[in-house]
Amino acid sequence: MKPGKEILYLSNADVEACALAAGDVRAAVETMFLAKANGRAIMKPKLALHAGGTLFLSMIGGIEDTNFAGMKWVGVADTTSHGSQPHISGHVVLNDYTTGMPLAVMDARWITGARTAAITAVAAKYLARADSASIGFVACGVQGRANLEALADLFPLKRVRGYSRRKASAEAFCDWARGRGFAAEACDTPEEAVRGMDIVVSSVPVVPKPDPVLDAGWLSPGSFAAAVDLGFSWKGETLVQLDRVVTDDLDQAVSEKLTYPKPYHGEVSGLVAGKTPGRQSASERTGLVFAGIGLADVAVGGAVYVRALAKGLGRTLGL
Repeated sequence: MKPGKEILYLSNADVEACALAAGDVRAAVETMFLAKANGRAIMKPKLALHAGGTLFLSMIGGIEDTNFAGMKWVGVADTTSHGSQPHISGHVVLNDYTTGMPLAVMDARWITGARTAAITAVAAKYLARADSASIGFVACGVQGRANLEALADLFPLKRVRGYSRRKASAEAFCDWARGRGFAAEACDTPEEAVRGMDIVVSSVPVVPKPDPVLDAGWLSPGSFAAAVDLGFSWKGETLVQLDRVVTDDLDQAVSEKLTYPKPYHGEVSGLVAGKTPGRQSASERTGLVFAGIGLADVAVGGAVYVRALAKGLGRTLGL
């Protein structure tokens, strides 16, 4: 490929064929957070455009250490009126950090799931108990599966519980989990999916904005909760019960109006760099409330691009 004269187009099938393992994705995201902590990555909070029942998002960032900059352009649809189409769709546009030349355009479906789960996993590495063996999911879609794969790569997870508004979705998720060796149980209420679990992941669709039904008082001592859904499914006043809560970017947490009413203890980048304390005792209840950052898409998109070139995947297009 000739930078400045050609770009690489990667379909979702091409991205998946790159076969990045959970550990590869986590390493890319953790490297990005370290660069962010040390001032070698730049980003801006999401720019949102509301168009009726659809939300459009622009997410940008650049990472000096990997020499990639880019943007993810996303459409988030109202699942109540969108039929069988995906809830979230988008593309990542990747550029050379130094020259500014466009390098690639790639489908963002797999990247969005993988990079979001990797953010959870990186935070959990510092905030969850190392012996965490059980995990509960509130919402069992793409993020449920991606987060289970990412967290199982780090923790000795054995038992899975899942709750979805449609019981059939929870059952399908649990069937999938059992096929991967987990003891999995579909729950009738969200409380059942939360109580007694070492790790809890909520990923309720945020368009339309969900009713907050989850209570942090249900979380067990020593547990870690990841609110992939910006915390919108949680009762904000109960989250203050947690001993330690971080986010992925403090400025974006303000602009996105995440559901956490107190000052955060810090960012995931601070955990990675040792500037923000992680879990301090086995009994602490810890949490991550976040919206996802463009830097993570650039980090994983860059890793996909490098692997795609090595494997000869995608289609080269002239500029």
